[in-house]
Amino acid sequence: PLDWDDVPKPGRLIDIDGYRVHYVERGDGPVVVLVHGFGGQTANYAQLMPLLAADHHVIAVDLKGYGYSERNAIAGLSATDQVAMLRRLLDELGVSRAVLVGHSMGGGIVQRFAATYPDAVEALVLIASVSGDERLLGHVRLSGLLRPALPLIANLIAARLLAGLFCDPAIFTPELREEYVRPARIKGSRDGLLAMARDGRRDAPIDFAAITMPVLLLYGEKDRVVPLSVADRIRQRIAHARLVVVERTAHMLLVERPEACADAIGAFLREAARVASG
Repeated sequence: PLDWDDVPKPGRLIDIDGYRVHYVERGDGPVVVLVHGFGGQTANYAQLMPLLAADHHVIAVDLKGYGYSERNAIAGLSATDQVAMLRRLLDELGVSRAVLVGHSMGGGIVQRFAATYPDAVEALVLIASVSGDERLLGHVRLSGLLRPALPLIANLIAARLLAGLFCDPAIFTPELREEYVRPARIKGSRDGLLAMARDGRRDAPIDFAAITMPVLLLYGEKDRVVPLSVADRIRQRIAHARLVVVERTAHMLLVERPEACADAIGAFLREAARVASG
């Protein structure tokens, strides 16, 4: 395992209550914040980010315990803790209102953020998002007995997940794979996985009624990780959410067809701005 201090960071670090958070930013204009999913990192947005940054100030954040954010804080990795960190980060960066984009588990986190701080959220984009009412890995009951087996379990889950992430496996090049797994080699990454499973049980249910801002659901036609049926569950709670299905993509539609994703997001945000300005 690598020491966090020794690993080169592609973006910037900011101190949030004594914990160093890694983020990447590009572009100018209205602020768009990108939040990755479980086992993810800012690099998951590498293809989509420059497209959105053409007319937005885009900030991609590594959640606590993920990517190139610090590994020392083993406590406080629930979805509620991640929301609190994001709020503090935006305060530190002087961002009072933003569009929030969440992929997979990150979609659950940005839904929770929007319900907690509705005035701070211009609009919500949920890409292959979990429904938000699952416990954040809360169903994983990991005891000390399982700890030695965790690397094996993690590898099995990772291999299965990675295989199902792309509609066209050729997109998942060895270079991309290496970029995705590199942060997982940082010391403490495994403990973060355990802490998330433990802390997620403390999350209170999301108040979906507070999510009144415009919401876009962007799903991959062939996603087996978070199937289209999940979008229907979200729409039962957030009735005004608009659904766009991107053909020939799976869970990593933001990597497989970034242009299609950027076009859908751009059209949605232009429409939301038009409605907001009356």
